[in-house]
Amino acid sequence: MGEYLPGTLQERLKELRQAHGFDTMQALAEVLGVNKTTYSRIEKGVTSTINSDMLVQLSKIYNVSTDYILGISNVPEKTYYDIGELGLSVEAAKNLLTKKANPVVIDYLLRNDKFLYATKELNTYFSDVATMAFKSSNSLYGFSYDLITEYINGGKIPRDKDVASLQKELKAKRVPAESYQLTSIQAQFMTAVREIKRQVSSEVKDYTSKNFSSEVIETVRGEINKHGDLLDYSYEDRKRFVIDAVKVAVLNDSDYSAEFTERLDRGIEVIMSEIIDLWKRN
Repeated sequence: MGEYLPGTLQERLKELRQAHGFDTMQALAEVLGVNKTTYSRIEKGVTSTINSDMLVQLSKIYNVSTDYILGISNVPEKTYYDIGELGLSVEAAKNLLTKKANPVVIDYLLRNDKFLYATKELNTYFSDVATMAFKSSNSLYGFSYDLITEYINGGKIPRDKDVASLQKELKAKRVPAESYQLTSIQAQFMTAVREIKRQVSSEVKDYTSKNFSSEVIETVRGEINKHGDLLDYSYEDRKRFVIDAVKVAVLNDSDYSAEFTERLDRGIEVIMSEIIDLWKRN
């Protein structure tokens, strides 16, 4: 959606209501399940605040962030979603938050077309829809094969090369449904992994050629020294200082795209955190 001009809560409410086809405040109030007067007082600015339940409802109706509605942000895209909206279980979300699942790797996978196609095939595989379709096809091929054999034995068609070739083709088409599906799914997954490997290798090569220099090291050292004697701080604070210093050194004044910069930021967070913890253990 991009970035929009600054606006107040009241201006945003009016713009969003009209943009989403609610010509009257009454129409929107009915969807929200509130009295028209209650809603209109907020949009007109008679009431300067909005309760959290209504704010969340409006965020879902308009598919924008609550910060955008409140006028805090000029970017309408949501930066967070409910677990239920994403279709994730609490355990899956916990694995991401605790980094049992590497968020950088997950990010690469979810943006790869081959991986997404493989997940769709897996969904079909688990639902047995494709298996039933393959079984039906196999039955049809088997019936055709048996019918030709019967006609040959009854003398209705000749036993020549063309008929033998057709029988061979029909027999070959009958394949174990699950075996075919799993082979296809595996191929999609492996293609996705190879594509991501090439992408990551290319980005890392470009990144390392530009950034690992004495200038970067000096910048990191300078950022850390701003905090004075690190022994005055807790381990977690010192760890935070180092990670932030590396981000400043690597990301500031870089000519990377916004998308790559965001992924690099997350990568530095994960990798540097693990390295620092490893230093401490040793």
